[in-house]
Amino acid sequence: MNITLLFSKLGLSPKLSQDIMLILFLALVSFIYGMLIGKYRLMTVLINTYVSFAIISVVPHKTFPDYSMELLAFFIILILLTVFNKRFFDLSFTGSGSGFLWRVFSMSFLQIVLLLSITFSITPKKFALAYVSSTAYAYLTKGWSPFIWMALPLAYMYFIYKKIR
Repeated sequence: MNITLLFSKLGLSPKLSQDIMLILFLALVSFIYGMLIGKYRLMTVLINTYVSFAIISVVPHKTFPDYSMELLAFFIILILLTVFNKRFFDLSFTGSGSGFLWRVFSMSFLQIVLLLSITFSITPKKFALAYVSSTAYAYLTKGWSPFIWMALPLAYMYFIYKKIR
């Protein structure tokens, strides 16, 4: 079933349909990601994402022959840091109940969007536009957007821990 076609039959423009599909996809992936990673590793993966991006950002671009190698290096560093997380960072959410699930989902959503923003910042615009609309691309990679997507999880983590304590 083509859901984008269903949205267009409801009178929505193709770009808006594509943006709605992106949001629905991100929500589904965020939920699955949060449940798979779990509360104990969610914060660790966030910190590892920042460290991986910092490492890739300072490596000279001439080191990588193309964007795919740079992207691959980013994800390899992220995976290695996550696998060896006990030696680096060990942060986690605490609690239980429906509020706890909401915190896990929202943090995983912010992490997925951050990873998507970093991925599309590294890849060429033409490649990224094959997967998202130009509006969504702009919200993820243009101007202050990368900074906002990097700052939001940190701000959220600060307010969640402040609220819990």
